[in-house]
Amino acid sequence: MPLKKFYSLITQLVERWTVLFIRKACVNVSLLVDNKGISASRYCEGCHAPVALLTGELSPGGQHGGIKGSLANMEGVSCMSCHGIYALPHIKGVASFEFKPAKYYLFENSDNVFLSALHDLLLKIEPSQHKEDMGNAILKDPKVCAACHTQFMDKDMNAWGWIKMQDEYGAWAASQYSQHNEENFANERYMRCQDCHMPLVDANDPSANQDGKIRSHNFPGATTFLPLLRGDIAQFNVTKSFLQSNKVRLQIDRPHRDDAIQSLQFIDESIRESDEAPFFYYIGEQASLQVVVTNTGVGHNFPAGSIDINEVWIDFSVTDAQGELVYQSGKVNTENNVEPDAYFYRSIPIDRGGKHVWKHDLFNMVGASFKRFVKAGESDIVNYQFSIPSWVKSPLTVSASIRYRKLNNRYAKWALKDNYFKIPIIDMAWDSLQIPIKIRKLVE
Repeated sequence: MPLKKFYSLITQLVERWTVLFIRKACVNVSLLVDNKGISASRYCEGCHAPVALLTGELSPGGQHGGIKGSLANMEGVSCMSCHGIYALPHIKGVASFEFKPAKYYLFENSDNVFLSALHDLLLKIEPSQHKEDMGNAILKDPKVCAACHTQFMDKDMNAWGWIKMQDEYGAWAASQYSQHNEENFANERYMRCQDCHMPLVDANDPSANQDGKIRSHNFPGATTFLPLLRGDIAQFNVTKSFLQSNKVRLQIDRPHRDDAIQSLQFIDESIRESDEAPFFYYIGEQASLQVVVTNTGVGHNFPAGSIDINEVWIDFSVTDAQGELVYQSGKVNTENNVEPDAYFYRSIPIDRGGKHVWKHDLFNMVGASFKRFVKAGESDIVNYQFSIPSWVKSPLTVSASIRYRKLNNRYAKWALKDNYFKIPIIDMAWDSLQIPIKIRKLVE
């Protein structure tokens, strides 16, 4: 169905789509095409620019979605890209869907004002065919998301062998939200991908349910740079709020001591208000602190998606009472790069020579030298150690935050070129703690 027909029927949804980032989901696959030929771009374009795949453009002589002015470039991921899916042959991903166009109503493609109005009237009087075409039950199944949010690379692409890559569906299925695991049956709430990324919202729209709600087509997730690239501040703010809505938690554990003797005088344990040992450090001591990062609200691994080009790291700093820096990890330098020794959640894909595949040219990838993420409902414990210098003024203030940026600065400069801008860093969770500093006195 042409976009203008959608617009006349479901105005609110289409207005949102016209500025939405997924309309520009098509990527520049020139690097892939130059190395493997245009037919190889079907690997990417099946999800990023389905129009190019379904119209046969991804064949010699055709145009991929990365070419400005092409139909696929203008459409990106259109309404029918999802609503045209009617079956899944498997859930291995990489555009693993079967597509069926919607059936045309009378005067579907007419430019005549009267006939177009008659078409709209017919559809409203008898919308059953439209509902059947556009409301396939498979769209309510989380498996439909696996068609593009699960990924692999095979020997035809990398000339090496089959490699499992991102798999949000598999991570969700293994989580407590899917209720597919016996040990997780205690979780009474079943959450699908659609419940999180397409929440119900109020709408004055013909497609609204009896409660006046539709599934949001803002698709909140973790894409922060594309909305800003298009000047869509509203979508950026939606994404920022989504990322900061208790998806992950961070806590600095108090360094309770087992040698915290304040006096040699006996105190009856029954009169203590608390059996919790105090925490402090002595000047000259080696401090050891633990930061706990918990995936509390992400229905799959955190981070997820293209974690080879995204950045998630812990910013950890210690200052004294006068603001003097004692220790820091995860600083962003003047060139907008995160210091390399920071604690990252990411993957580092490598080619057959063991070199970093940093341009997201995954057709060269044969494995990963490093990968770190936190599974749904699980935690990661990070240890930091530093010395307490003689010059510090009590108390110390310890601060930590989980920071997210899409994309990492090196890739952003290479991929965006003249359109490069400083991609905002989102603080997803944070904590702070004040620790007293004491001078050790010898007890004779």
